[in-house]
Amino acid sequence: MSKTAITQFPEEREQIVMDFLQKQGKIRVSEVIDLLGISPSTARLLLQKMDDRGLLQRTHGGAVMVNQAAPPKHQRDYEHIENREKKMQIAAAAAKTVKDGDFIALGSGTTTFLMSTLLHDKQELTIVTDSIPIAYELRGIEQITLYVCGGWIMHRNSACRGINAENFFKGLSAVDKSYCGTDSLHPEFGMTSVDFDPRTEAAVCRIGKERYILADSTKFHIRPYINKVTELNEIQHVVSDAALEKEYITALEKAGVHVIIADTEYTPGY
Repeated sequence: MSKTAITQFPEEREQIVMDFLQKQGKIRVSEVIDLLGISPSTARLLLQKMDDRGLLQRTHGGAVMVNQAAPPKHQRDYEHIENREKKMQIAAAAAKTVKDGDFIALGSGTTTFLMSTLLHDKQELTIVTDSIPIAYELRGIEQITLYVCGGWIMHRNSACRGINAENFFKGLSAVDKSYCGTDSLHPEFGMTSVDFDPRTEAAVCRIGKERYILADSTKFHIRPYINKVTELNEIQHVVSDAALEKEYITALEKAGVHVIIADTEYTPGY
């Protein structure tokens, strides 16, 4: 195959990839590079974006076709959240740290979503978020001033991503506290993400004067992903549940992180 010399619109690139998949059933990153005449990083990002929209299924080194009749595989079900009880306890503990008049950032994820359901009675809050579910939950509440960044929306968690989203958060100042979930948290490798390009996640986490990571105990047992979000020394607080082992608490405290263990007696009400 020879590289195309014509600059394509994003929709044209996607159509070329889809045409190839329709014929071959799979495509390698090297084939995307050759077909479109783009760099390896641009090819991987293109496949990731198409995966997030349910157009294909990302694999190691490429992508394969998906059943178009099925719903997007990354669709997040906020009615049936895994480890819901632990996450609700963590959300309640985190919500207690929010004071009337605070300017806070809420990152995307199920635990931060649950936290947002507990903020309705707070007064004079300003909230910025990259999460469509959180924005929908907090819309129309008179005592909350709500801002949502722009960008393209991921199917996996309905989060806004891309350079516009990243720049939105980088351009803010005076954010009192940021609250983010995580895919994996490790005493040595810090906070890592399953997403290909977690720069927006990093921007949300780093924007707060005080930075909180909401991580149930299972997140400490997930092998770190390749994509780094933040180092431990960039985090002030970790909120977790009572099942978090002492060795992890000790390691976090040794790194200067304040550990908050959620109240096990909290009764989920959402």
